[in-house]
Amino acid sequence: MNLDTACILSVEHLATHGPSDITKETLETVLIKTHKHDLIAEVRSKVRKGNILDMGFKPIQYILTPKNRYVFDYRKAAIIDPLCLAKYTSIVLLAAEQIEAARVPIAEKIVYSSRFAPKDGALFDKNIGYGDWRERVKELANDDSCTYVVQCDIAAFYDRINIHRIQSTLTDIGVDGQIVESINNLLLLWSKKDSYGIPIGNTASRIISEAALIDVDRYLIDEGVRFVRYVDDFRIFAPNLVTAQRWMNLLTTRLFRDGLMLNTGKTKLYLSSKNDDALLVPAEDTADSVIKKVTKLTGGYNRIARTFIMPASEKYDAFIGIDINNEIQSLKTQGIPEFSGIQKLIIACLVQQQFSLLEKVAILCGEYLYSLDYFVDMLLKNSEVIPQENRTVITEHYAKMVLSDGFGSLEWHQATLAKLLSSDGFFKKTALIHIIKTPNKDSVTYPSMIALEGLTGHLTREEFRTIREWFDRCDEWEKRRIISASVALPGEERKAWGRAIKPMLQTDFLATKMADDLIRGRA
Repeated sequence: MNLDTACILSVEHLATHGPSDITKETLETVLIKTHKHDLIAEVRSKVRKGNILDMGFKPIQYILTPKNRYVFDYRKAAIIDPLCLAKYTSIVLLAAEQIEAARVPIAEKIVYSSRFAPKDGALFDKNIGYGDWRERVKELANDDSCTYVVQCDIAAFYDRINIHRIQSTLTDIGVDGQIVESINNLLLLWSKKDSYGIPIGNTASRIISEAALIDVDRYLIDEGVRFVRYVDDFRIFAPNLVTAQRWMNLLTTRLFRDGLMLNTGKTKLYLSSKNDDALLVPAEDTADSVIKKVTKLTGGYNRIARTFIMPASEKYDAFIGIDINNEIQSLKTQGIPEFSGIQKLIIACLVQQQFSLLEKVAILCGEYLYSLDYFVDMLLKNSEVIPQENRTVITEHYAKMVLSDGFGSLEWHQATLAKLLSSDGFFKKTALIHIIKTPNKDSVTYPSMIALEGLTGHLTREEFRTIREWFDRCDEWEKRRIISASVALPGEERKAWGRAIKPMLQTDFLATKMADDLIRGRA
């Protein structure tokens, strides 16, 4: 792939899918679409410089985001400047075809994650993915040759990827030396010369992570290990117990060579006849079975649903008989309740139209924060159904949480509440302004990004002028949103402010474009 194609594909992908797999940068996605051709030209000119230090890369922000259903299980997601991400993606795309060619072929039905096949703004083959991997696991586990199944994954995979091993692998598979050097130097720059770790939450890193396991996959195949893999998740299918242990030893030893290790707490060995939760076929008429199916649709590989989907109406009977008050008390006595139990409560409240009990569920989700994303998504999708009096109680409860001491350190969850309190049905201006005012040097600015987006169009001129006073201490993500919120100003005053701030924005490509639009009266 040549540089022009890589730059176009990179920006087209960001315009179609947004900058991150985890966080939501709605404003930046709109700006990328609006200024796509200029952005492609800028990316091309920067990458052509060849030296990472001359390409204008900026430091990364990180935010802890819930990984799955466990209360203390978080991953460190990267928030990368859009122009930097476009450059990073372009550089990696220059090596992507060779990386894909060196991987286990799709036809062998072994590796199912991030198969590079760019088409219509997407970079990966839509016909192979997590669902296909699950089906293959089921098929191999039920095969007559399989007696034992080993379920395991790599601990802190992205954080433990050895950057120098990536360099060696890319060199071995024939990637151009200049491209290898650029990727290596950029990853070292972002890791602060730590030699380990790649940024989580973007397409370029998904391609790099697959390159990190090329040698591991080939080693297991050469040793005769029967396995399948999706990202860092392995399933091994052994004919007997001794072979299962020997194959596990081979995998563990090979991972150690690359500085990786298995997550021992999640490693399981079981008889194939027992199956795992990916293979079980639950009863169709219970609340738990309905929730399990919905979670597979919305949670996917993350194993926890952040997206709320209401079960089909013919499944409502499974939730009508649930004693919601009793279930709430039962969950509280469990210590750390299962996420599925909270899901069941939320759906039961809607099916039974017990909207006042959603107030109790709101308190529960405010304590067990791993369920907060799901509950907030439900509230946003059902705000017109939930009576105003119940919405008001929920809004006030979550506004108090935002205003409370210490909650700001839970940045992902604060951002989730900022999204809720930005919506029409649950809008709370004072809480949003508080989020913007409070970030300190140790905090990521993602919550205030969401809050500023929510305030756009809701500020008076005087309120905006107050927020504008904080402009100089804001980072680029916040500055772009303050510029967007300047719709609160009269036209001529807005143009004048655009002229005043443009000289301060020269290192931010998208913000400079926004300032130009202000000056010309186009914003």
